[in-house]
Amino acid sequence: MVSSVGITDTIKSLNDLQTRCNLTQADSDRFFYEWIDELPELNQQEQASITRIKQRYDYHRVDSLLLEGTINLLVVSPLLELAGFLDPPYRIRSPYGVGLELENPDETIRGFIDTLVVQERLWILVVESKRNSIPVPAALPQLLAYMLTNPHDKSVFGMATNGDEFVFLKLTLIDTPQYDVSRTFSLFPRRHELAEVLRILKRLGQAVLE
Repeated sequence: MVSSVGITDTIKSLNDLQTRCNLTQADSDRFFYEWIDELPELNQQEQASITRIKQRYDYHRVDSLLLEGTINLLVVSPLLELAGFLDPPYRIRSPYGVGLELENPDETIRGFIDTLVVQERLWILVVESKRNSIPVPAALPQLLAYMLTNPHDKSVFGMATNGDEFVFLKLTLIDTPQYDVSRTFSLFPRRHELAEVLRILKRLGQAVLE
């Protein structure tokens, strides 16, 4: 079990987590069923709001990759509001802002991670996109490390996004820590998947209240 927040400073890969924290990926398709089963339907107002988010995203995205603050403003904050996370009984805190460095053959990519926590059990991580965009999977080890530093007797969930893509996580801490990851959802193409992202967020919002 991870007890030191400092673990997030040294975790660079899933292998680091698996070695240091005895973390394993679940081998059951039913481990993380919340991103697939019983997703709530969206009403017309929610569908219209999703269309508006996509239009604004396209308008600003066409010029360049979006920075973390812009992603928050255009995409993440509206999603949190649509999911109901800004109203009772949910509570949000934003305790973490850390740097992220990735080495590739050409240069070091530096980005910023902003993490929001809903009800202590749903972690929302936003990765800043720069000239060389940081892919969402590269930030998952740090997100899992944060989730591991806050042991809970119930399942913990996470979402990571760089504006273009979204990935969801589930972590359990009973006995041996286990996790699993959803498929990647994209906002970039014309036939985007933002409605599915909102449906999953609403479903996870139900799960963290159980």
